[in-house]
Amino acid sequence: MIRLVLSDLDATLIWRDDHVITPFALEAIRALRAAGVHFAPCTGRIYRDLPHMFAGDEQACSTAVTSNGQLVYLDGELVERVAIDHGELVGVAGELSGIADAYLVVEYGGEKVAVGAELSFVVAHPDNFWRVETAVPEVPEEPCYKANVRVVGSFERCQEVAALLAARRPALDFVCPMPGTPHIDITPHGFGKDHGGDFLMERLGLAPEEVCCFGDAENDLAVLRHYENSVAVANAVPAVRECARYHIGPADRDSVARAFLDIAEATAAGRLPSFMCDNRGPNYVPRSTRHGGDEA
Repeated sequence: MIRLVLSDLDATLIWRDDHVITPFALEAIRALRAAGVHFAPCTGRIYRDLPHMFAGDEQACSTAVTSNGQLVYLDGELVERVAIDHGELVGVAGELSGIADAYLVVEYGGEKVAVGAELSFVVAHPDNFWRVETAVPEVPEEPCYKANVRVVGSFERCQEVAALLAARRPALDFVCPMPGTPHIDITPHGFGKDHGGDFLMERLGLAPEEVCCFGDAENDLAVLRHYENSVAVANAVPAVRECARYHIGPADRDSVARAFLDIAEATAAGRLPSFMCDNRGPNYVPRSTRHGGDEA
């Protein structure tokens, strides 16, 4: 049976332009909880963003894996934190000083700070939907649990910058979490959402087979590869579709919420959800198996 659900947010569980969950999906989360299933957003976002995204229902997002696994919350309490090495961030800022179309953003105390970029340039750019309002010449000394690179240009250019930084700074990972958006997440090398998932799993006394995870993008690969019960939405990037064991419909049909209801009903009845038993659950989409070959 499934006892813990980990779900990415943007373009997975939450798909509206206002980045707020639908009432149907919120009710599906409540159904999970009523069935004794723990639910945790598993996201690159920070915890401060979640209450708005969950329509003010703080209980629905009180347990969460945030900042790609660097910050973990259980019932509203911060129970795990892993900072990015300060020297490595200084190195990233140095690399970006020679790249005119990209800059570093770090978060401290809930404030987003651009490093080594002119604030007028950051604020004037139309893609500044992260509302960066402060710029500093150097990386602050205090611990950092969330850092990004913002690229002014196309998503393809963003991927080029991510590859360049990965080659020059091997102690860090650089992933593009939002397909089509020129934005790069920075994490310690080999570190991902799976760390936060395992932390919660162990705290709750669960086994890996009792965990189910959902995702769509590159920063979901670590958790989808880690747990057997991995699910991709139909709008996922190709690498995620290939990695996931199960497929459901697209995010904008509330397909993840429908899968939540399937899980809630199955766990209450003491069985696995239908899409894990016969792979014909909510919005089933046929796919190649993990190891090659076609499904019947």
